[in-house]
Amino acid sequence: MRRLFRVVLWCLATSTGAGPAVRALGAQSTAQGTVQDTTRAAPADSVRPAQVLHLPKHLPVRAVGALRAATWTQLLGMPHEWPRTWRGYGARLGDQAGFAVAEESLRAGLHAVVPWRDLTGPCVGAEPTRAWGARSLAAARCGVVRTFVAQNAAGDRRVHVPQLGAIVGATALSLAWRPERSRAPKGRRFLLTRAGITTGATAMVRAVQGWRGR
Repeated sequence: MRRLFRVVLWCLATSTGAGPAVRALGAQSTAQGTVQDTTRAAPADSVRPAQVLHLPKHLPVRAVGALRAATWTQLLGMPHEWPRTWRGYGARLGDQAGFAVAEESLRAGLHAVVPWRDLTGPCVGAEPTRAWGARSLAAARCGVVRTFVAQNAAGDRRVHVPQLGAIVGATALSLAWRPERSRAPKGRRFLLTRAGITTGATAMVRAVQGWRGR
């Protein structure tokens, strides 16, 4: 667990300004013939400019999401250790906001040090001319693939480390202020639940984007 927290904190530091130095080091290593240079610019048709995170652009969306999630968990009374009062709602809202900030910061840090970006191109099978059922299945498939798979400038595909790493890292960080941290079984259950829900929600967002032809 300590090792995981060190990796998470390193990614957070990278997202706040260490990224250029790391990229410069990568380019220098390439010149020495030790590693592949991952800092070259990607072709315009392979990586979308909007895929590189700009936190201010995402703040309104994440803020609304945090309010919705805090309201929903308040209605459900989860976790039980936080009462259904304004104080409890503040704790839930702080939890959601902290998780969102950690996730976006980690994603930005990982994007700064690895060349992998979201898959591009239209979602095959989700064209408006297709039948509704076939189109929905194709969009759902695209959502799952685009959640777990990324590509580099050359089009090579790998596991989507920035996205999945941000989800896992932010989930681990959020355990630091959650009441489940007091008991190991509850803590593990919380980690699996939050990471699973967040990954599923990400896949749903990607599926909607594929349905809309984005």
